[in-house]
Amino acid sequence: MRHSEKFPVPGDIALLYDFVNSVDLRRYVEQGVAHEPGDELETPAQLEKWLQTRGLLKSGTRISQAQHREALELRTALRRFLSSSPTQQSVAAIELERSAARFPLSVTASRKRSLDLRPVVRRASSGLGGVLAELVRLSDSGRLERMKICSSDECHWVFYDRSKPGNRRWCSSDRCGNREKTRAYRDRQRRGD
Repeated sequence: MRHSEKFPVPGDIALLYDFVNSVDLRRYVEQGVAHEPGDELETPAQLEKWLQTRGLLKSGTRISQAQHREALELRTALRRFLSSSPTQQSVAAIELERSAARFPLSVTASRKRSLDLRPVVRRASSGLGGVLAELVRLSDSGRLERMKICSSDECHWVFYDRSKPGNRRWCSSDRCGNREKTRAYRDRQRRGD
C-alpha cells in the first residue's frame, strides 16, 4: 500500500509524498515493538519497481547506478528543503535546484487555456520530474508550507498539515505528539518544575 493511501494526503501531491517518504527514518518503540527504519529505493531495481508501479517507467527499462544515485540525491534535497528553517532555506534551495536540474520539466498547454508541467523524457529516471511538477504546483497553490517534517527526533516523517491554522508540529498527535509531550512531562518531573 502506498503511503499516500494510508495517510490523509491530497491526491495532487501523492507522488511527492510517496517519494519523500520512501525512506523511513522513524526509530521508536510502540507497544513494546521497535519500528524498523528502511529505504524502499535502496537499489536501482527497487527504484525501477517504484517507478513502474506508478506508471513512470516502462516494464523492462533499467535504471543505471548513476540514475539511482541522482534519484536518492533528489529525495535528500527535497527532504532538506521541506525541513529547512528560514535561515537554512537558501542553502537547501540551491541544493534542490542542483538536483532538480537532472529532471527537466516542460510546459504543456491545453485548448482550455490551462498549463501544466510534464517531465521531459530523456532517460529512464525522467519520470521523477513528476515529483518536481507536484512540488511546483504545491508552491503555486500556496500550500507548500503545509508539507512538513515531523518535529519528533525519533520520526522525521514528511506529513501534510491539514489543520486549519497550519501549525502542526508532529505527523500524528496521538503517536509522536503524545510521546514528545510525555517525555517533556517526565523531564519536568525529574527537574522538579
